[in-house]
Amino acid sequence: MVLLNSVLSSLPMFMMSFFELPKGVLEKIDCFRSRFYWQNDQHKRKYRLAKWEILCQPKGQGGLGIHNLDLQNKCLLSKWLFKLLNEDGMWQELLRNKYIKDKTLGGCTKKPTDSHFWKGLMNVKDSFMNFGSFKVKDGSQTRFWMDTWLGNQPLKDRFPLLFNIVRRKQDSVATVIASVPLNISFHRNLVGTNLRDWHRIVASLQDVNLQGEKGCFCLGTTFIRQIFCKIYVCCVNQQWGQSVTRFMAD
Repeated sequence: MVLLNSVLSSLPMFMMSFFELPKGVLEKIDCFRSRFYWQNDQHKRKYRLAKWEILCQPKGQGGLGIHNLDLQNKCLLSKWLFKLLNEDGMWQELLRNKYIKDKTLGGCTKKPTDSHFWKGLMNVKDSFMNFGSFKVKDGSQTRFWMDTWLGNQPLKDRFPLLFNIVRRKQDSVATVIASVPLNISFHRNLVGTNLRDWHRIVASLQDVNLQGEKGCFCLGTTFIRQIFCKIYVCCVNQQWGQSVTRFMAD
């Protein structure tokens, strides 16, 4: 078990920290790791007595704590997103000028001409952003409807009927609340439930004051920060979304 986690699972670590590994590559690596675990150095084929997914579960959940490389790959790529949102440096500036430009990171989508590195970041972006919320400050990095910044859910999930009829769904907080009245337009007039929901949003914005500093992204709990910063994936469930949701509830 020690050899499996410290040697075989560590061989692709450098590549996993930069690129999203294709499913075929992950399956091939898992095939070699599974063969090593069940057969050791013997050439005689042996029966697999449990599914590999079960063995990759944490020991406290019935598994053996074998590293889940797919999950580890997602965590390593998510660390780039965390630093891109919260830190400034040469590589951050390069990515912002090349891919983000005048958009927010959440509003970026992958294109066929993008690099393999950036495509990998875009593939894990939505899952990563579900694990935290934005501190608005100047509001330029936070999307008004799509990001979590006012309460525990994005406004698009709290007010889906309003979100369906809004014209510009990707506008930032700074764009929306920098003027009076709010810089939002809808495809039709608001009546009934939609009007009441809109009044609730306007009332909740009374205490929001934009500041001159750049906003930042905060993960939900200390445990979740440890997951992404230290990549200690053995403590996480096979389906990482369920695990993180449970710890955020605690």
